[in-house]
Amino acid sequence: MYITLRRYAGAGARADEIARKVESGLVPILKAAPGFRGYCAFASEDGDAASVSIFDDRSAATRANDAAHQWVQTEMRDLLPDPPEIFTGETDIAEVAREREQDAGSGQSLFVLIRKYSDLSLPPGWAQQNTVPVITGAPGFRGLYVAMAEGDSNRAAVVTLFDTRENAVRAHERIMEVIRDKGAAVAPTPPRVVMGGTIILATP
Repeated sequence: MYITLRRYAGAGARADEIARKVESGLVPILKAAPGFRGYCAFASEDGDAASVSIFDDRSAATRANDAAHQWVQTEMRDLLPDPPEIFTGETDIAEVAREREQDAGSGQSLFVLIRKYSDLSLPPGWAQQNTVPVITGAPGFRGLYVAMAEGDSNRAAVVTLFDTRENAVRAHERIMEVIRDKGAAVAPTPPRVVMGGTIILATP
């Protein structure tokens, strides 16, 4: 799978208005695109607006991202005048909760916590052995996507989805303990954390 993260600095204060337009205009475009796997948007706790898009592969994501960019330029220029910070990459790890726990019905809200790393040096299998089990086994776990930045193997993003903020933060704190104990050389710089409750959640 292929993931695209966008962060619009300072746009969190307009999140409700942005969400209304995105849900009625952009979401149908994304859901109709070949290879669509999921989309969510949230107002981050530091005042930004952020989104996560997931597609089957890079080509599907690129086509959908081009369509999304055109729509934003046409329909959202007043609300999002500045270009976003963008992260893209192939997902090396993707896990979701069991179907009976992963109810993505209308009105569902999840809590998103994203860790962005800038200077990783991961030995093969390190994350699968040390951090993935902590996240997927945590209370309230709903989804995990790990992607290395396209063109830069030292940068990565870890997207986690939980049922509540409390569970998301608790799992994050445990992950940071594991990194301090076992992976100081693997991730010497603390990650940048972006988090917030979803205001849009779309699945195929």
